Amino acid sequence: MTTKNIIPELLSLKDLETYYQLSPGTIKRERWEQKAVRQNKLKPEEVRNLDGFGYKVDSVKLYRKIYYKREDVEAFIAEHVQQSPMKQING
Repeated sequence: MTTKNIIPELLSLKDLETYYQLSPGTIKRERWEQKAVRQNKLKPEEVRNLDGFGYKVDSVKLYRKIYYKREDVEAFIAEHVQQSPMKQING
């Protein structure tokens, strides 16, 4: 009998780490930086990665917990996929 992982539609930070290996600490830092930029406590130039997951993808807040839609996560990953060096050389 095989077990099949079913990925839920709303993913918590723990789920993001489990299924997609995205670091919850990095996402929290990027969200904090985004909030600091909005409050003019931090300049956009001081942000580590303006293209990061926590900075780009919208979240869903339910019961004081942060979730992300699976389709948004997968779209972010697809947007950042790069060709292998062999494919880049061969065109």
